[in-house]
Amino acid sequence: MKRFFILLSMALCMLTASAQMNIWRGGEYTQYPFEEVDSITFGKILTLSDESLTLAVGDTCRLTANMQVDKWETSNAEVATVVDGLITAISEGTTYISATANDQTKTCLVTVIKKGLSVMGSQVWPIIMDGVTYEANQSKVVASFQTNDVDQFLYVWENTYAGGYASGMNAMGNAEGYLSLVVGTLGWSGAGFFLAEGCDGMTKCRALRDAIVANPDDYFLHFAIKSTDQGSHTFYFMNTDATKFVLGTPFDGGTAIENFTRDGKWYHYDIPMAQFANALATVDLTRDANIFVMLSGGTTGVQLNLDAVYFYKK
Repeated sequence: MKRFFILLSMALCMLTASAQMNIWRGGEYTQYPFEEVDSITFGKILTLSDESLTLAVGDTCRLTANMQVDKWETSNAEVATVVDGLITAISEGTTYISATANDQTKTCLVTVIKKGLSVMGSQVWPIIMDGVTYEANQSKVVASFQTNDVDQFLYVWENTYAGGYASGMNAMGNAEGYLSLVVGTLGWSGAGFFLAEGCDGMTKCRALRDAIVANPDDYFLHFAIKSTDQGSHTFYFMNTDATKFVLGTPFDGGTAIENFTRDGKWYHYDIPMAQFANALATVDLTRDANIFVMLSGGTTGVQLNLDAVYFYKK
């Protein structure tokens, strides 16, 4: 019996010892209970949820790793700080956020831009977007439908609008200007952002149309508008007036959406593509097409001020 207890004690000691494991972390060996070894992900490769991020000043974002992180660091605390993976954007610039775990280090490049320059969505297709905002969000841009004086143009139909691009503070909070058109004296008005047949923009337009039709809940059309008069404005897109929507009192068909206050301030709208997916499914985008059309009725002097017009995927 005495021998049995001795053997039992030895077995318990061996079991206790075997339940521990020494792992090299942080420059030294540390003993961990065996059941915690999996959570340490011994032998696995450290990865981060993002390799690069763009944040606006004041924004926060959580960066995660596939294992427990021993140390989070920033290469420039004046640009962004990090605490337990939570990044806080401080000022414009770039910094590397690093995570160290299991003697491995991975980094994420964080770019901090001015507040107000970060556009909606994870992917963007601009139609009207100022240069500063475009540059700040270039990593999101899949294709641009902006004018290029080659095969993508803004056409004012039969001189029914006057004006063009105005200087001053735009909808993104910078002084890069915006589109400003005034209804003329012909009794109607119309203009469109035009894509020539066979151009790269047309190819990208078809691809966007197909993506919207396949997953309509994921896509939106964003635009910003301001005015001090009571004019109504109708818009449609991708070469079909079956996508018409109206701000103000409808004058040429289309779906009326919430009107905006006419106080000279910018108002932003996001139009769900889900309500137009069926119409887009049959639209012909093999020839010349208008990616975005604007109509403001026939009252002379009505002003259309637009900015930050783009499709985006959430």
